[in-house]
Amino acid sequence: MKNRMPTHPHHSTPPVLPPANQFTIFVVDDLPQNRMILGKFLKTAGYAVVEATNGVEALEMLREGGVCPDLIVTDVEMPVMDGITMVEQIRYLDSKVADVPIITASGNADEEMQRDALAVGSDVFLTKPFDLRELAREIGRQLKKARRDPARDNSTGSPTGGNRFDQGLQVNS
Repeated sequence: MKNRMPTHPHHSTPPVLPPANQFTIFVVDDLPQNRMILGKFLKTAGYAVVEATNGVEALEMLREGGVCPDLIVTDVEMPVMDGITMVEQIRYLDSKVADVPIITASGNADEEMQRDALAVGSDVFLTKPFDLRELAREIGRQLKKARRDPARDNSTGSPTGGNRFDQGLQVNS
């Protein structure tokens, strides 16, 4: 009888690298219960999940290159650095992370907060508590949209070689 067990232990696979057919979603929220619920929902749906507790921690993870998500879901109201400031700083990073779709959310949302989040580069603003069906649809929509853009190059994700704020800028000589 042939042994069908792999020769290497399962835990030898680096936990940071998801399977090739899996999208990675970066969840940024200061409340552990929100990260747990959202993480469980996303993992059940087949996504790999990476978490951070605030904007500073998230930016450090993105800048160090240890995390290159396919999509980011972030809270707005967090200590240390809020989600709107984090989104703005992500959009100015000099890497393909600058073009990753971002869903911003808050339980205390008003029109001004929503406008601010979208103005700095959030792709979508949702109100908490999440309607999980709506969140799943929006995640799917944003991932498809990001994958369909044929103008993106492999070095930065944008047609101009910079971040997406570089698109459409004209230099007057």
